[in-house]
Amino acid sequence: MTEEKAVEVISALICRGRPIHQDSISPDTNLIDDLGFDSLDAAELLASVHKETGQQLDVSSVKDFHTVGGLAKRLSDSLTGGRK
Repeated sequence: MTEEKAVEVISALICRGRPIHQDSISPDTNLIDDLGFDSLDAAELLASVHKETGQQLDVSSVKDFHTVGGLAKRLSDSLTGGRK
């Protein structure tokens, strides 16, 4: 999965059940500052990523991935073994 596709998947997951339009989310969107994420939101997002992609990301805190792009890179790298 490319980082661009990972951003799309993560953005769609963020918008589920939240009053956020997917077009307003970019790779630079900060999960804490821009979207108000806390640790519970992060855990729910990671669970959704796992359910959607089958990939369990090794992150202990929302602070491990500040932005949508940071999480997308981690997801893309984990699915491709770090290969581009």
